[in-house]
Amino acid sequence: MKRILMMMAAMLAGLTQAQAGGFEQPNQSASAAGVANAFVATANDASALIYNPAGIAWQSGVSIMASARLDYRDSSVITPLRNAPNNGTEPFTGSIYASWTPLDSHIAAGFGFSPLYIANNDWAAAFPTAGGITKLTVDHSTFDFVYALNSDLAVGGGADWYITRATLSQGASTFKGNDFGAFGGHASLMWKPLPAWSVGAMFRSGARVSMSGQTNDSLSFKLPDYVSAGIARDFADVWHLEVDAKWTRWSALKDMNVVTGGVITQSNTMNLRDTVSVMTGLTWTWRENSQLRIGYAYDQGANRSLNFNPVIADQDSHRISIGGGGDIANMHMDLAYQYILYRDKTATGAHAGRYRDRRQSVMFSVSKTFE
Repeated sequence: MKRILMMMAAMLAGLTQAQAGGFEQPNQSASAAGVANAFVATANDASALIYNPAGIAWQSGVSIMASARLDYRDSSVITPLRNAPNNGTEPFTGSIYASWTPLDSHIAAGFGFSPLYIANNDWAAAFPTAGGITKLTVDHSTFDFVYALNSDLAVGGGADWYITRATLSQGASTFKGNDFGAFGGHASLMWKPLPAWSVGAMFRSGARVSMSGQTNDSLSFKLPDYVSAGIARDFADVWHLEVDAKWTRWSALKDMNVVTGGVITQSNTMNLRDTVSVMTGLTWTWRENSQLRIGYAYDQGANRSLNFNPVIADQDSHRISIGGGGDIANMHMDLAYQYILYRDKTATGAHAGRYRDRRQSVMFSVSKTFE
């Protein structure tokens, strides 16, 4: 196991920041990323607070996890006039989760913090007049309360707090602002109907982000709601297979227009569709507290070809994952690597062209349980 972790750490060291795109950050822990985030019906560590908080009902004691993620993304567009890169850069990000489940208690609670949405795009080289620079980060804090009705069924509810930072430039117009008051909520369920089977489900509402700039300008948009569900099965005590599906209401994000004095000074109309993602992951526990993982996911892209807006450059993709974890120095450590192949998209409208995108992600997590 140490050799596997060292090899994956070398891959992490070899990746650097590169051209960027996208918005939602699906990888929130290495244990989940290793199975392509097919984790809703498993949710057996502190990162359950993101994937399915009801899973903390059966985690005895205090569990703490810290994760780090590094992405390498290469996105570009071919227009009738040029072949130009997206000169934004992917950030190095981290997250932390903590849950508390008292011994012999029916209740559990938890807190988590992570960047949930990031867009860092620079399309000025591709579209000198219609393009621009978008730097947008939505940090997410989750507060959860879970109740185990019995040894097989747990339900949870919680609140979401979103903190947003944005810098948008388009032509001579520049907007810079923050929002510290966007709130939403979520509900979750974990059910073990039969031995070796588990079912999970979660709903998380979006939130309305509204911020004011420094020159009487403003920016407002709606984060998407989503529903995820999964089913998992154990085989021969060492194999764990899970299949998940996720629906995301991207159509709620109508635009990212900057308005100054009642006039639109930066026009970013969206033409997004609701999406469905399907994920499957296989975990092999090859010895006590040591796992190897593989996963595959297909994600629908939110962008339509008609009136494509690369502020949110989200295309159909195939995601392949590998990972592993084990106990080292009285802690549990996990590493995961993903390669994401996006389907090229030919777009129309003000940002017409053929878009290409590739992405690699490496995640590292360390966790500790205090019973």
